[in-house]
Amino acid sequence: MVDTMQAGNVGAAARALKNMGLSRLRLVNPPDLSEEECRFMAVSAYDIVTSAAVYSTFEQAVADQQILIGTTSSRGRRQRTPILSAREAAPMLLRYAEKQRVCLVFGPERSGLCEEHLALCQYLVTIPGSLELPTLNVAQAILILAYEIFTAEPAPEEVDTQIVSQQVREKMFEHMQETLVNIGFLSQSNPGHIMRSIRRFLGKADLTLRDVQILRGIMSQMDWYISDGKHLEADRVKKP
Repeated sequence: MVDTMQAGNVGAAARALKNMGLSRLRLVNPPDLSEEECRFMAVSAYDIVTSAAVYSTFEQAVADQQILIGTTSSRGRRQRTPILSAREAAPMLLRYAEKQRVCLVFGPERSGLCEEHLALCQYLVTIPGSLELPTLNVAQAILILAYEIFTAEPAPEEVDTQIVSQQVREKMFEHMQETLVNIGFLSQSNPGHIMRSIRRFLGKADLTLRDVQILRGIMSQMDWYISDGKHLEADRVKKP
């Protein structure tokens, strides 16, 4: 849960998790969890609140995770990534969770996840509602997704490879941006414009460690050419 504003929603989310046999909760910049409202809404699931891992930033919270599934409202958003329903996402989530670390991400009550956080997610999921009031309370959304996970069967496809963590992905993207700026492919003043698209299609891939090593190897070769290759070429041209 990212930037949750109401302590009661954290308590209600903890109860929803425990109702459906889940127990791991990560909180980014949470409210005061000692508030009575949090205890009241959690009922007998307050132990999930007290054992929750707390982080100051979203990046810290998901650094060791391999698959991020962000929750979003499809209304008013221009997403290039297909948005799954909760029922579609649950079997896929269970399949990944057999061998990978999977994290369902929920944003703050008023705005949901920001575009920067959604861009880091490999999959997006939404819960459709009435046009009269399409958005759900965050704890209600957690309960619905937790229920779908509780009742679903894993998708039949198997994931045989180990997917890299979000931290490894981020280091790769940082290296890639630096190199692409240096060769002039990205604008130094605004590299994020194109990098968002690069992140979007590579971030959705099930990248293995070997995949990342190959991509970073390509960047390293470019780095070498920038620093040394041009000098060697210039020397060769000068020779009679």
